[in-house]
Amino acid sequence: MARMESGSGFPMNEAEWIARLRMRALRLWGSGLPTPAGAVGYLTAMQAQEHPYARWSVAQRTRSAPGISVLDRAFDEGHILRTHVLRPTWHYVAPQDLRWLLGLSGPRLNARNARRYRELGLDARTLARATNVIAEAVTTGPRTRRELAAILERHRISAAGQRIAYIVMHAELQAIICSGPMRGKEHTYAAFDQRAPRSNGPHGDEALAELARRYFTTRGPAELKDFVWWSGLSTADARRGLETARAHLVSRVVGDHTLWFADQRVPRATPRVDLVQCYDEVIISYSKTRDALQTPRSHSPCPATSVASRTSSCSTASCSVTGVASRTETGSDGSRLQPDGDQ
Repeated sequence: MARMESGSGFPMNEAEWIARLRMRALRLWGSGLPTPAGAVGYLTAMQAQEHPYARWSVAQRTRSAPGISVLDRAFDEGHILRTHVLRPTWHYVAPQDLRWLLGLSGPRLNARNARRYRELGLDARTLARATNVIAEAVTTGPRTRRELAAILERHRISAAGQRIAYIVMHAELQAIICSGPMRGKEHTYAAFDQRAPRSNGPHGDEALAELARRYFTTRGPAELKDFVWWSGLSTADARRGLETARAHLVSRVVGDHTLWFADQRVPRATPRVDLVQCYDEVIISYSKTRDALQTPRSHSPCPATSVASRTSSCSTASCSVTGVASRTETGSDGSRLQPDGDQ
């Protein structure tokens, strides 16, 4: 009988196989993408509510360790956008993908926010008025959240407390605004149509299939419940997408888990350590099988529920070390980001 992996529920050899394939698929191992925008586009969406730390995740997947200025320029110029999509938090998204991703997740996120809208006194009429005011405000250029709040107040729409956060999110989900360039340390919001090009992206079942194909290609091996969590889709929609995309994927049953993936090349086992921030996609992309990388040989101080840890044969530790990422990224001397890369 196969020895079970403590903390993961997977047999030792299967846990190692999952770990190595995921690290390659997520581009934490192997060759990186040519540009920061290419790294974001490859992964489709990267959780980014902590913008300073999320840049580290992008840099780790980019060739030749780009400096802070390179990442910031890509963001300010709109090659990488940051908005609410998939789940009710910020994500980095490529401009060419944002419209079809919002088509899938915008209505669902608005429905999920409905109760909070009511609690904040944001009825349909108020949200429509606020969205129109914001749309007009950004026609002359990007605006900070404080500026939008002041403009709303001048139109006698209260932006007090959490109202401004949900008003702005509603405008994002309506494809009215998305991220603009940074203004010092403040984020701005820009007109959606100026940042996200109109394109013939997938719709309906085609969009479900495309999202499923991309998820299991870039994050597999993973199971349906992982995809449901990451995508924010209903189980029925996620299953329909997987069924349509399965021609591009392969599957493997491990215990009571059916795992889907695309790349079957198992990376060579070499000793190395990978440092990732706590919202990196290697952690946040999974729910049911998140602990597949957790093994007894991990002695990391990071919480087991939010860290991918050492596997015995490939000696890989992926540890959420926010402090390291923060110090590396924000040096006042413009020092370069130095992710582990292929070392």
